[in-house]
Amino acid sequence: MTALNSTAQLQYLVQWFSEWSDLQRSDFLLILAENYAHKAYVNGIVHSISNINCRDKPMSLFECRIKLFKEWYTQWNVDTKEAFLKRIGEIDANFIEKLNAEIEAKEALGDSNNLENETH
Repeated sequence: MTALNSTAQLQYLVQWFSEWSDLQRSDFLLILAENYAHKAYVNGIVHSISNINCRDKPMSLFECRIKLFKEWYTQWNVDTKEAFLKRIGEIDANFIEKLNAEIEAKEALGDSNNLENETH
């Protein structure tokens, strides 16, 4: 099988995003925020999907797509990552607002944890 280039990967992910339910988008929001903010979430779907190989039942289609996103995202350059955000923002501008708020909250939490560690 031939590997997909980043343009094809982006097209697939944008298509999948457009098909996802609100619940799937909210799960993906946490995964996307984790990648953009470089923070690891401890609970929730992000943690469960990271341990996907330890399951007895087959992955859902959504989980397979998230697995591909995680693999592809690490290979993308900054321009491709920005193009992805722009494209999904054209589909769901509210999603991008929630994503920015989530990233800011995680960064603020990280900053307050760093300050707390420095004072002890």
